[in-house]
Amino acid sequence: MFGVFFAVFMSSLQQGSLENMVDNMVRFYTGYIQIQEKDFNETPSVNHSFSIDKDLGLMIADNPHIIQSTQRIQTFALAGSETASFPSLVLGIKPDEENTVSGVSKWLSEGTFLQPNTTDILIGKVLADNLKVSVGDSLVLIGQGYHGISATGLYRIGGLLDFPLPDLSKQVVYMSLATCQDFAGLQNKITNAVLMVQGLDDVEKTIKELKPVLDENLAIYAWDDLQPELQNLIEGKLASGKVIKMLLFMVIGFGVWATIIMLMNERRRELGVMIAIGFRKTKAVIMIIIESFFIGLIGVISGIVVSFPLVWYLYRNPIYVTGKMAETYRSMGFEPVFKFSIDSQIFLSPAITVFAIFALISMYQVYYVLKLKTVDAIRT
Repeated sequence: MFGVFFAVFMSSLQQGSLENMVDNMVRFYTGYIQIQEKDFNETPSVNHSFSIDKDLGLMIADNPHIIQSTQRIQTFALAGSETASFPSLVLGIKPDEENTVSGVSKWLSEGTFLQPNTTDILIGKVLADNLKVSVGDSLVLIGQGYHGISATGLYRIGGLLDFPLPDLSKQVVYMSLATCQDFAGLQNKITNAVLMVQGLDDVEKTIKELKPVLDENLAIYAWDDLQPELQNLIEGKLASGKVIKMLLFMVIGFGVWATIIMLMNERRRELGVMIAIGFRKTKAVIMIIIESFFIGLIGVISGIVVSFPLVWYLYRNPIYVTGKMAETYRSMGFEPVFKFSIDSQIFLSPAITVFAIFALISMYQVYYVLKLKTVDAIRT
């Protein structure tokens, strides 16, 4: 029971933390799914842009797995002020849709968030410090637009974004999608269509439904295709989690084995007497196997019953951390919270594993009975 309880608790914490990490990263960067021009992923340029036609737009709107979507333009430019200039990542967004998907407004430290009908821009706080500009100042952007045209513009800084990742704060520039299209000369084109689904399990199903209707010049990617480093991080954490659970199961196994050895030694005389008065060893083995089956089954079910209320409560009420640990989480771009998962596999996998360990160790009882010497057992 305790083995299943601790394994379920640890699996729930690990799975919940990974799901939260993936959700945070994909919301802010790539989304769960992206549609791009087929060459954009290898060569991110506004030349590899596209338009969403009516049929694709309806497919995205009507897909039951897609809960949110937005459109972006991603390009690069030189951001300059009167005193300095720095390279920047320019993102053209639909403010309301983008805020729903990525929650970018929560990082606003000064000024106001983007409005669809203005040409104001938002820039990272570190970039503003480097350029010695603030809210209300002007910023010059110089880059290369669609098919090599000159992309230049003078924009008012409407707000500053203080991201937890310094590398992002020192280069990012946000502007409305229409403003960015005008800046890069794209004329109703975009570079990224970002789609959000209910969860990780819906990603592959959604891609399979959308892929057949895509134009041959478009490509569709899952979040792990666009963020392989995040996938590698998750695989590393899963591997470390498996090692810890393996150690836990080893401790459980040796504990059960010690208990069974003690149990069989206590029943040694009882079994000897039963066999001496005519009870067959094969029937004794069958009796012990049935006993072990029900003991193991009751223990596993008890572990699930005891762990479920706690895991459900923690799933509904995540643990928010504070202090230096919270600062560390924020510095890595993660929400400072321990989240739990209630996926069915979290309960089934430990239960099956612990029961299999118990069943394997229970074979010792069969060996013990078959090798039992009746006379020595009675004299015990």
